[in-house]
Amino acid sequence: MTNTIAAVSTPHGKGGVAMIRISGPETRDILERVFEPAGKTAPADAPRTAVFGRILLRGQAVDTGICTFYKAPASYTGEDTAELTCHGGIAVTAKCLEAAFAAGASPAAPGEFTRRAFVSGKLTLSEAEAVGMLIDADTQERAALAASASQGKLSEALSRLADRITAPLSQLYAAIDYPDEEIGEISPAQLCDSFRETAKEARALAATERRGRAVAEGVRCAVVGRPNGGKSSLYNLLCGEDRAIVTDIAGTTRDVLTETVSFAGITLLLADTAGLRESDDSVERIGVERARREAECAGLVFFVYDMSDTLTKEERDFAEDFRCRLPDTPTVAILNKTDLPRALSSQDEEFLSRIHTKLCTLSARTGDGLSSLESCVAELFDSDIEGSFDSAVVWNSAQRASLESAADSLEQAAVSLEGGMFPDAACTMAEDALSALLRIDGRGVSEEIVSSIFARFCVGK
Repeated sequence: MTNTIAAVSTPHGKGGVAMIRISGPETRDILERVFEPAGKTAPADAPRTAVFGRILLRGQAVDTGICTFYKAPASYTGEDTAELTCHGGIAVTAKCLEAAFAAGASPAAPGEFTRRAFVSGKLTLSEAEAVGMLIDADTQERAALAASASQGKLSEALSRLADRITAPLSQLYAAIDYPDEEIGEISPAQLCDSFRETAKEARALAATERRGRAVAEGVRCAVVGRPNGGKSSLYNLLCGEDRAIVTDIAGTTRDVLTETVSFAGITLLLADTAGLRESDDSVERIGVERARREAECAGLVFFVYDMSDTLTKEERDFAEDFRCRLPDTPTVAILNKTDLPRALSSQDEEFLSRIHTKLCTLSARTGDGLSSLESCVAELFDSDIEGSFDSAVVWNSAQRASLESAADSLEQAAVSLEGGMFPDAACTMAEDALSALLRIDGRGVSEEIVSSIFARFCVGK
């Protein structure tokens, strides 16, 4: 990364302003060719100061704008960096970017600015990943998770765990180097307790992946049930607007409607489906088949039942068949239409409570009881209804696997010490645990993994 790169860092299109970011060792020289200050002070002579002037393409002015220079290492990338702000038209932005290229800059690859920040030690890998997540965030929970990680909460938690391993590991090294001397203040029993306590903390952090992934990736959630049970009304209620057509005519919903919504502190990839019933209508049959497939592929299923009517044999059979074939998929029985006289028997409710993971009652028409459904989902995914991420959370299977690997190694180290094995074996296991933790933040990660992470970023970040 010895070249100097440039890219537009604002969205493509018409706007009030656009920003071109330049970073690398030749930034100062490029600015001299591309920016003419209106006053006597050049941007490079006044770091972190907005300087007004003209933007030049091969000596000809193409726009006026603001330039701010950041001297290494006090910049986002850790290199000399400049932010050139011009007017936000498509053509003028292209001309200003062309000016940077003509002055010697190279086009930036996707995520290259953040990758340089990682390489220079300005960001850990988890913080860099969070930057990409923050840019892509389309729900409050995703933005909150990304902000927490980008501010270093996960990195701080990992550093604390690493420090908890380093101290007893150094004592083990000393015991190996000086076997005839009493070194250290921690007894073998205390070392074992320390390793096990750290393993417990690592597993607790790994367990947060259930919620973290439910926010970052979202939970595919199918809304199923018989026609006119209130599926589309519930879908609209969760979406906060009328996305699905709601009528008294059975079979109104024919296709699968999807929407991403924030609910119960996680992200739901919500799908409204056709009512489950036998039909002579070929189009409706296709819709019913799609509804079944959507439920089978979901990570969470809302089964909507009409409390103002009795449970049908079709509903019983579908619920039992689904639980038999997909026993690990969490399901919520939603007893809808609490605003109408109840006809559902207590025996039917007992059956639904037994066959489903959770059960709640509400009125999709009025919204009464929605908090009950919210609590059910929050319990299933260990989430915070308020969407707060005050403590560290991991959000993908690779992070969880590294934490669990670290915990396994620490527990093995404790067992080896208790069994009277040579300290070398415990050292090796503790080192494995430390390496697993450091991998999460990019230390010891392969070039292929790093490249795959930053390839998902937009150009300009």
